[in-house]
Amino acid sequence: MSRRRLLTAQVALAMAGGLAVVAPAAAAAAGPSGPALVSPRAGADRSVPARALPHAANIISKGAGTTRAVGRALSNQALVANLTITKVGEPDPVLAGDELTYTVTVTNTGDTVAGQVTVTDVLPAGVELLNNSAGCTNNNGTLTCVLGQLEPTQSVPLVIQVRVPANFAGLTLTNRATVTGRGDETPSTVTTTTVVRTAADLSLSKVCKPDEPAPAGAEGYCDIYVDNLGPSDAQNVTLTDVLTSAAPFRVSRVRVSPGTCSAIPTEPTRDFTLNCTLGTIAAGTRGVVRVVVTAEDVTQINDTATVRSTTADPDKDNNKATGRVDFLGSADLSLEKSGNTTVDAGGTLTYTITVTNNGPSTARDVVVRDTMPAGVAFVSVTPSVGTCTNGQPDGGRLECGLGNLASGPTGTATIEVVGRVAVDLVPGTRLFNDAIVSSATADPDNDDVRASVPTDVTASADLSVTKTDSPDPVTAGEQLKYTIVAVNAGPSNAENVVLTDTLPAGTTFVESSGDAVCTAEEPGEVVCTLGTLGVGTPGRTVKLTVAVGADVPDGTTLLNSVTVSSTTDDPDDTNNTATTETAVETSADLAIEAAATQTWQEQTAVTSGDKKDKDKGTIVLLTVTVRNLGPSDAQNITVLDTLPLRPDKVAVESLPSACTYDSGQDHVVTCTADSLAAGGTLVFPIKLKVRAEGELTNTATVSSTTDDPNLDNNTSTIRFFVWKKKN
Repeated sequence: MSRRRLLTAQVALAMAGGLAVVAPAAAAAAGPSGPALVSPRAGADRSVPARALPHAANIISKGAGTTRAVGRALSNQALVANLTITKVGEPDPVLAGDELTYTVTVTNTGDTVAGQVTVTDVLPAGVELLNNSAGCTNNNGTLTCVLGQLEPTQSVPLVIQVRVPANFAGLTLTNRATVTGRGDETPSTVTTTTVVRTAADLSLSKVCKPDEPAPAGAEGYCDIYVDNLGPSDAQNVTLTDVLTSAAPFRVSRVRVSPGTCSAIPTEPTRDFTLNCTLGTIAAGTRGVVRVVVTAEDVTQINDTATVRSTTADPDKDNNKATGRVDFLGSADLSLEKSGNTTVDAGGTLTYTITVTNNGPSTARDVVVRDTMPAGVAFVSVTPSVGTCTNGQPDGGRLECGLGNLASGPTGTATIEVVGRVAVDLVPGTRLFNDAIVSSATADPDNDDVRASVPTDVTASADLSVTKTDSPDPVTAGEQLKYTIVAVNAGPSNAENVVLTDTLPAGTTFVESSGDAVCTAEEPGEVVCTLGTLGVGTPGRTVKLTVAVGADVPDGTTLLNSVTVSSTTDDPDDTNNTATTETAVETSADLAIEAAATQTWQEQTAVTSGDKKDKDKGTIVLLTVTVRNLGPSDAQNITVLDTLPLRPDKVAVESLPSACTYDSGQDHVVTCTADSLAAGGTLVFPIKLKVRAEGELTNTATVSSTTDDPNLDNNTSTIRFFVWKKKN
């Protein structure tokens, strides 16, 4: 058909009531009466498996303004642009939660260019815009796409991608798009309707713990996970969980999120069906049900869960899950033991062993083993149930088979064991009797299956100590030795014997020797460990060496005491301490040494006019050194230095503050110090001006109020030469 005839036909159609163009896909689906429009009935089931469905129809309308365009075409007075728009939504039907793609095509079927072409697309309410073609902007769900200029016969496609909410409640989505442009006075509009259906892939998984069999009486659980893999929300979700076991078990509690579950049985059961209503599970979310179980004996609880929903499920293969919780027998055995707390050597000991099964299971093949203490011989054993055997040596290893012990008040057995203490067992010994119970049934708490009864053998040991010192008197700065002797008069051996020696002030511990290991525990205290001290032995001897401080004053009395102790009871503690007194004297070997060095210096007269005092003299530095060779500190030291020649020939230029000079006939420098520690040194520098030349002699002596054992080094005489400097 020619374009002129086509326009004539369009005019005729417009005069009949408007222009309708059906998209090819819609036309194919249309019947004799026109395009097929989808109008689902209210309340119809929208759930379908996910698959591709036919496209929606496009409805295009030009409106009343078409009459003017057709009139221009009939009169053939001018060329015009004619914009048409089509739109296809895929897929159709679309599943709630899936993506929907609209393809909009704008075509200029006119004779001339269409300018400022713009498409306006109003998105359906509730959808989420994911993407769109370039040139489009979104304003609260309305897309405006600027296409610019379209040549005659030119087509431009636009793509708009949206996501339908997973919880979309409607049955259809309606989308309307309009195209406008300069040269085509009448906008073209297309409306697309897409059917919305729902489908939710529910996936059921289960995790049961513990991985290993749990002891009877403990708890195990199965966590059931209902995952909605989408794309739509799952409505009216229900869960059925069937638990079965060959032996009785209990359902302790059930926790569900979201939703509620049916009541759990109050008594033990062998099978139970749990029904839970989970309501709506949104796409991408999870519902969780935890079922906690326990059993009192060996059993295996099988758990099978199934999930359903009124929303169509495209994959029902993952709607069921199984799990299992295993329980082992568990019997909490406890053992208690009582017996004598003290016993005489040669006497008898009686122990009572009580075994109790605190359940929850029967304890099978219960065995009690008892070890008699060393030094105690077996006499007899009497069990309330079962039989016992006693092994060697001396029948000290007992084993009693009690058979099976039921749980509860009747699950108790007793064993009485009698032994005799050896007559030569050392009093003071602590006897330990150990017993332990075991069973072929697992015990969840092994902290109470062993018991030990301590029994003390009566002991008494009379300890005494003596002490001597050497030398006495002792010189300050030298060593002092103490000899300590500890003796046990019995009647028992003394255990863990310790000597504690309190040193006098001014002394320090040096070393120990003899029958003990001694250490300085506290300042001024030495502790010696003797171990066990037997009866009737010569005793233990310990020698302590201490250093007397060099600064201890002459005439001091050193008071030293030592105490002996033991963990064994001592009936008489009046002889457990010994004391010695040591007198202190002092002695300090002082040594003196003098040395002289000289320098030249021109002395300036007191007045410039006095030529007699202007003299070139020699400066001599006289250094006097005093050393204390010990052993004691020296007190009240005096140094006398007799200078050479006369005062007019040798004059004192300067002195230390501790020195004075007698310029008279004695011509002596005197230096003093309150004390000088042993090993210490004093130095007195004396500067002299010498107006003579030749050999000079200087003598220095040192003395102290402290006794000096060697006076040979208390005087130092030196000869030195002085000569004048030659120009």
